[in-house]
Amino acid sequence: MSEQNISLKQPLQGELHIQWVTADKLVLLWDITLITKKVIESYFSVCFRDLVALIRIYDVTDIIFDGKNAHHFYEVSIPLNNGQWFIKGLAANRSYIAELAVLIPTADYFPLFRSNCLQTPNLDMKNSQVIKQQPEMIANQVPLPKWRKLVSTYSYYED
Repeated sequence: MSEQNISLKQPLQGELHIQWVTADKLVLLWDITLITKKVIESYFSVCFRDLVALIRIYDVTDIIFDGKNAHHFYEVSIPLNNGQWFIKGLAANRSYIAELAVLIPTADYFPLFRSNCLQTPNLDMKNSQVIKQQPEMIANQVPLPKWRKLVSTYSYYED
């Protein structure tokens, strides 16, 4: 089955979405808003279209990912305005999160969006088999804080 026959979920503006195409191939989809581009241009005094874009793939298997504690990651330089990128060759039975970023001359790596988490299938799945449903999501989120009813406008109080 070709990639053209796969129904891809279009991301919301300001979102990086990751989904399966086949058992051994996934696609990252993104939509960068004009406001995001303008904020980066204004804050860093750069032209957004001149920035180098990266996709960083984090292996977050069996951990609560905080942005820094991945088992390992790898990066690939991509054309930013493309809006999609296919990834192959990920290890089986692992959980992955993707991040879309730009390289800013004065600040180095600057992440824009982080994706949902996907678990790669077992090795015994046939490579040509198309995934019909998204695999079970792994909860790699830090628990939300429990807010109090009365708070200072500048302070956070945890129960």
